[in-house]
Amino acid sequence: MPTLGPEERERFTQQESPIAPISGARRRPEEEREAPRIVLGGSLAEVVCGAGTIVLAILGLTGFMPGELTSIATIVFGAALIAHGGAIASRFGALARTTAPVEWDTRAELGGGMGAELVGGAAGIVLGILALLGLAPGALTSVAVIVFGGALLLSGGTTADLGALDVRGAHQHLAHVARQAAMAAAGLQSLVGAGTVVLGILALVGIHPMLLTLVALLALGSAIVTSGSAVSGRAAAALRR
Repeated sequence: MPTLGPEERERFTQQESPIAPISGARRRPEEEREAPRIVLGGSLAEVVCGAGTIVLAILGLTGFMPGELTSIATIVFGAALIAHGGAIASRFGALARTTAPVEWDTRAELGGGMGAELVGGAAGIVLGILALLGLAPGALTSVAVIVFGGALLLSGGTTADLGALDVRGAHQHLAHVARQAAMAAAGLQSLVGAGTVVLGILALVGIHPMLLTLVALLALGSAIVTSGSAVSGRAAAALRR
């Protein structure tokens, strides 16, 4: 029986076992291109909700319907955390590939912050709705503030990571400024988170509960407006390729 030469064996192998394209490999670049757009949308939603929280807290501090506005501000802030965490969750794999870790592993930082925002936001919305219905509003909004502060503490690394989105081909000066802004916003976010946990505990034990809760919500809204603006700037730089 004649044996096949090297060229005949190569042609025979190519005919019998063609290499099929992997659909996941084709989808990966598309997901990575869409990731900054999704993050930009989630960050802008976070900024809008944060600005709404600030306005509601200021109105409450002036004495205009403080109880109702505190509950509504709690719900709005919870929606801000869910919007941002949901944007990260929808493109988690692509973001993990296109961002550099700040301290530890990117997946751990993004996953931990994403989970904290989703859980904290959902819990805050539930607590805010119960408080709006009149079920111990002072205690529930104080607990919500503590939950929000913990969520910001845990998601500080996520903000820093999103400031490291891949921006190759983008305007380098804009990318550098956005990166530094995201790092500063992450530090501010962690500091505000720790402060609001303290304010929430003080309000929960009965020390000017309404006043401290509104001040905490004002600080929380300011923190996510700052961090959301920084992250959206980095995402916008990534889109300008």
